[in-house]
Amino acid sequence: MGSSSVIGSDERRAGASVVAEALRITGRERRPVFGSAVMACAAALLVGGGTVAAGFAVSWGLFLAARRDAESAIENEDSYVAYADQWSSLVKVAFGVYPLLLLVAVVLVAWLLTAQAVIAAYAWERAASGADAVTAPGALTLRALWCRCRSHLGAALRVQSLTLLSVLVPGLAGLLVLAAIQLELVPGVVWPTYHEPATAQFVLVGRILPVVIWALGFVLLTRFSLATAVRVADSCSATAAMRRSWTLTRTARLRTTGVCLLGTGVVVAAFTVLKWLGTYVAHWAGLLMLATTDDNVWVTGVLVLITPVAVALLLLPLALAPVGVLLACLRRRLDDTAGEARAPSDALAG
Repeated sequence: MGSSSVIGSDERRAGASVVAEALRITGRERRPVFGSAVMACAAALLVGGGTVAAGFAVSWGLFLAARRDAESAIENEDSYVAYADQWSSLVKVAFGVYPLLLLVAVVLVAWLLTAQAVIAAYAWERAASGADAVTAPGALTLRALWCRCRSHLGAALRVQSLTLLSVLVPGLAGLLVLAAIQLELVPGVVWPTYHEPATAQFVLVGRILPVVIWALGFVLLTRFSLATAVRVADSCSATAAMRRSWTLTRTARLRTTGVCLLGTGVVVAAFTVLKWLGTYVAHWAGLLMLATTDDNVWVTGVLVLITPVAVALLLLPLALAPVGVLLACLRRRLDDTAGEARAPSDALAG
């Protein structure tokens, strides 16, 4: 009992020191940290926004048809379901847009994590040489940051792609469980309705089981979270970086989980606030769309629905950048701890 409490206390202190170091680096190197985030925001606006705009352009005829069908049904006093004849085509457009947006997200996350690992390494180099990160000449500019990151981006992109694939497996598995219950493919488990409350079987299979499966995805995400920072530090291949990240986090599960939960909390909180701010943008965007489309509520409704999420995603790199610094600091701390653990064993072997 005493030994485990001491280990837990050491883990908490080490985690707090990692957070303090990340905050210190983010403050001292704030220009490249947030400059790289602004670059990611700009790329998301141009490429992601262009992709969404192209999706609207392809679907424009469908929105016009939806309006004609609705007006005709109202005129004839017939019942009408929104997008009844256009739904399948809109889904096809969505299946073309979403993978492109996911690809943009993977590329930008690879860039952000690589940039923050490079910035953290640069800060440690300057600290070792006794230079002041703010006033000394030769501070890291965005051009210099790009030059340092360029050789790592290919491997970082492979790391993020492999991590995404590993996390998607439990993510989709949890959704399949819910879909199987919805389609009544699970014997003895019925989806609750207004008149029939949730049964114990549904709570177990339809609520607890998907959460457990998704928790496995989060565990995989935490175990591979340091791979990009490892690649920057060691210049190894993507698979070697992922193996090294798995090894480092295996010996510090509590610390890694705590740091990753903190980073996730920061990102979720930032997304929530930015989405709320995006509702104000959605209001004015909706008014502009109504004015330019002769009050077409069908396309305006879709625009107003997606705008808050789009605004949040566009600005989310500003929150992801400090989290990238945090992961780089955690990688260094775990690497140092592993080196200290190897040194006594090597001395005993000698």
